Amino acid sequence: MNAHGQETGQAAGQAMAPGRGSSAAQANGHAVGHRGGPGAGRGAGSSDPARVVDALYRVNNFLAQVNDLHALLEAIMNESKAVVEAEASSCLLYDEATNELYFEVALGEKGDQVKEIRLPMGTGIAGQCAQERRTLVIHDVSQDPRHFKQADEKSQFQTRNLLATPMVRSDKLIGVLEVLNKTGQRDFTDDDVQIIEFFAGQAAIAIENALLIQSNLRAERLAAVGQAVAGISHYAKNILMGIKGSASLIDMALPKNDMNMIRQAWPVLQRNNNKISSLVQDMLTYSKEREPDLAPGNLNTVIEEAVELYRESATKVNVVLVCEADPAMPDSAFDVSHITDAITNLIGNSIDASADKPGATVRVSTVYQPDKKMMQAIVADNGSGIPPEIQKKIFEPFFSTKGGKGTGLGLAITRKIVREHGGSIELHSVVGEGTTFTITLPARPPEDANL
Repeated sequence: MNAHGQETGQAAGQAMAPGRGSSAAQANGHAVGHRGGPGAGRGAGSSDPARVVDALYRVNNFLAQVNDLHALLEAIMNESKAVVEAEASSCLLYDEATNELYFEVALGEKGDQVKEIRLPMGTGIAGQCAQERRTLVIHDVSQDPRHFKQADEKSQFQTRNLLATPMVRSDKLIGVLEVLNKTGQRDFTDDDVQIIEFFAGQAAIAIENALLIQSNLRAERLAAVGQAVAGISHYAKNILMGIKGSASLIDMALPKNDMNMIRQAWPVLQRNNNKISSLVQDMLTYSKEREPDLAPGNLNTVIEEAVELYRESATKVNVVLVCEADPAMPDSAFDVSHITDAITNLIGNSIDASADKPGATVRVSTVYQPDKKMMQAIVADNGSGIPPEIQKKIFEPFFSTKGGKGTGLGLAITRKIVREHGGSIELHSVVGEGTTFTITLPARPPEDANL
């Protein structure tokens, strides 16, 4: 069954496996059916060793794409077309729930229309190939009543001949791999059958691995969503309880005109309102991909202003803030607002970790590396330190050691901001001695700013 024109028509799906092959026996001069052993063994017995070597080389071209299913499928289709010198190729997957074959990915101008096609099992050449688990070679599709013309009509591609082989993995039907129109007005040969069956068998392994990776990623994402919902719900619930309590006090005070109670409740209401706003902003910052808004600035100015911002709150918990700016630090281009957010988040965490500890100090410094054209912002404390098992999770979203006091997004956002700048963030911590975070950023010239 053909899918589309000169560009390759493709569909992604479950793992491919070799079709079952034997020597070709023509039927009415245009259809060939094959049954028998594994396709991999068939390829090894091809009468043209050079083509087998070429097939092996092309297999390696797509095996490297196993982490990206979409790229893998495109590579498989392009390479399968090339290995038997065909004009186009297609890959239909089997949907066990509906007992149909379908295209997951389709290339070409009419690709979207081709993807709408779903072929019931047993319908068309591909459907029969899948149902009977045997390779079919059709030398003239115009003379074969099984030919599914709708695909040609949608893709505006005229199929002349085709080779279709079933894709099976561990005796489970995965789909059908087809190559369409042998170049030079030629017919597909026994060698083509053997090579494409071998090729499909190798592709099966790659697709199965890619699908397994995709399935695991999907499971991890669902787990992350569950963790995120749990973390947000707990944090938001505490905030809403504060808002509800403050609102209740204000409701009680209004009929009595008790301004003293209102003055006590109103700041609590404001603080919790600010927390909700910060939570929403943090979620937007973390979830939205963005390019840094580069502006002229100096990293020394950022740390100096950040230290002054936190000096009062640090003093309240007996923490000394020290600022050590590198005098050689040049002006550069970076997202001043977001880098400030990243550094202030680290300072706030260090103050929390050092609070009320004798001799507690948080040291904020910068270092310029002219030879590497890099600049660093370093936040170090002599607080409680971070255990190794926590260090492994510290940058994960919604992971927090502060209980209901934090969303667990702070360090995740900090790392995201740094990476968006093309930089890195490193953590060094020893339990009982303290923690150091080092942000390393490229020192772009001020002229690179988005003016």
